Amino acid sequence: MHTTVSESPRREFPLLLPLAMLSELASILTGSHELGIGAAVLFGMFFLSHWRSLMPYPRRLGWITLMLLAYWIAEGKASVASAGHLASAAAYYASFIASLSLMQCLVRRQLQLADLHRLLLAGWSGIRYPRYVLSSLAIGSILSFGVLNLLCGSLNRHIEALDVDDRTASEGRRGVLVAVLRGFALVPLLAPTSVAVAILTRELHGLSWFAILPYGGVAATLLLLVGWYQDNRRLKDLNQHEQIPRIPGLGQLVGVGLLGIGGMALLACLTHLTSTQAAMLLVPCGICIYLLSVNGSPMAVAREMTETLASVRNETFIFACSGLLGGLVSQLVSLDGIASLLAGLPGGLFLVEITGLLGIILLSLLGVAPIISLSLISGLLVQLAEQGLPVLGPAIALICGFSLAMLLSPFGPSALLLARYANVSAAQVAFFWNGRFALCALIPLLPLVLMV
Repeated sequence: MHTTVSESPRREFPLLLPLAMLSELASILTGSHELGIGAAVLFGMFFLSHWRSLMPYPRRLGWITLMLLAYWIAEGKASVASAGHLASAAAYYASFIASLSLMQCLVRRQLQLADLHRLLLAGWSGIRYPRYVLSSLAIGSILSFGVLNLLCGSLNRHIEALDVDDRTASEGRRGVLVAVLRGFALVPLLAPTSVAVAILTRELHGLSWFAILPYGGVAATLLLLVGWYQDNRRLKDLNQHEQIPRIPGLGQLVGVGLLGIGGMALLACLTHLTSTQAAMLLVPCGICIYLLSVNGSPMAVAREMTETLASVRNETFIFACSGLLGGLVSQLVSLDGIASLLAGLPGGLFLVEITGLLGIILLSLLGVAPIISLSLISGLLVQLAEQGLPVLGPAIALICGFSLAMLLSPFGPSALLLARYANVSAAQVAFFWNGRFALCALIPLLPLVLMV
């Protein structure tokens, strides 16, 4: 999540962000619609007071959202109920990214994790690609974009310490970077902490992470095998002459991650909460307890958590705008008419699946963030569900498309971050490093989506 992090704002109202998050979490627990609207108001106050601290892309997205909101009001389609629904959606998605970002407080204390390359490049070279992919997946399900900084930030220093020539170093650097990115791209397919799962399970009330997981697991396996065949050769020559090292802190992080995911699944089974909502509640509670146990000062803990939330304000704002944009488009465009037309077509569901899978990818190539595309298309799935059509297949198609779009967007934070570490253009990362992989991956993914 550090891709768009800048210095934490020191202006007034620093507590608005944690208060907004807590209000939304209380809304999830109690089912109170008013608390959700209150959270949206608090988020709005925070971003208005810290508008100038946002980066250019979030500000542009904010202006687009405001113009669409003004058009919606001018058209006379606004109502108190629909405005409340839009506000609740924005608060939910903002709280989702904010609550999960608190995992940074744990990883910040595990400085030795920067030495993971010593572990992942040790041993048999034939399994280095899947090692990196699975490690990136595991850490990315907890840290989101933070995994890219963790594994990519220390890569150059590690490669310089190896006795390899420039060509081997360049190929190895590319191999590691694409493996890390592709592992992170598997998070939407497998993790309950994924924003794609959060959007779909919130909008489609009959859909759960447990229903998505088997198909996501098959899709993730297919993507892993395609990449393993294509790119493991780039890692084979990054030899290091040492036994498999022990990385202090790694076991603790893995244990916490497994315990957390198990707790999310258990809470989702025993309560009315979805797995995503369980993650939103358990992560802040667990981190707060952990920080109190190692620090002991409630004020210091509150300060650290507040500063961590402020450091991801750009991502939080983007997620809030995405929720608003999706709702506004649903209000302005007659999706129920489109859904009725598709429901009457013999191959309507097939068309939705193909459009969802390829549409997110094509829009990402044009600069539309995958999360925005997913928010917009999920509104159509809601209308299809109301028509009585099964939406699991289209949902799986959207998640698969979302995963590939993370690799292929030259304007996305993932490609921009890798381009900086590799000293190449973002277009090279998206098209030349991942283009052939994505085309090959679509071949087995299309039959999988159509079989759901």
